[in-house]
Amino acid sequence: PPRSTLSSSSAASDVYKRQTNTSALAVGDTFEGFEVLSVCANDDIEYDHNDASKVVLLSLFASWCGTCQGHVSSLESLHQQYSDQGLLVISAGKDIGNPYTCESWVTEFGASYIIANDNSGEVEQQFSIDGQVPYHVLIDKSKTVRYSASGYDQGTLEALIQTTLAE
Repeated sequence: PPRSTLSSSSAASDVYKRQTNTSALAVGDTFEGFEVLSVCANDDIEYDHNDASKVVLLSLFASWCGTCQGHVSSLESLHQQYSDQGLLVISAGKDIGNPYTCESWVTEFGASYIIANDNSGEVEQQFSIDGQVPYHVLIDKSKTVRYSASGYDQGTLEALIQTTLAE
């Protein structure tokens, strides 16, 4: 679940508020690299932050998130279609092991792209404003964040991937 605080709006009720991460990278910001990237599945795929030939699609997920599980096939399709053109798909998950492990994310849902364990929340902290999942980020070859949003908009992401790969 998202990081949260409870604040009392009256003596009778509590209001749920999501914390806002003001240090999260935004569109137009330069991505300096992952502070921590604990690859836990498909580690045979090479990732080098300094490789200027790669566009990175980062997907933040939670192991228990049914919507995130449902997006694996779409991410896999993007991985299969564009990896030879320079797209690198990385999914960083929180709550790994609750209920799914990294390995079961591969075997149960068919992910053949990089899966990273983000139980520490360090990858999420670099990008997500409010901890919602799924959350997607597109980083271009010059390491500029080109897209950063919660949810999953296949059409917008794929069009931006095509444009960014062509640059």
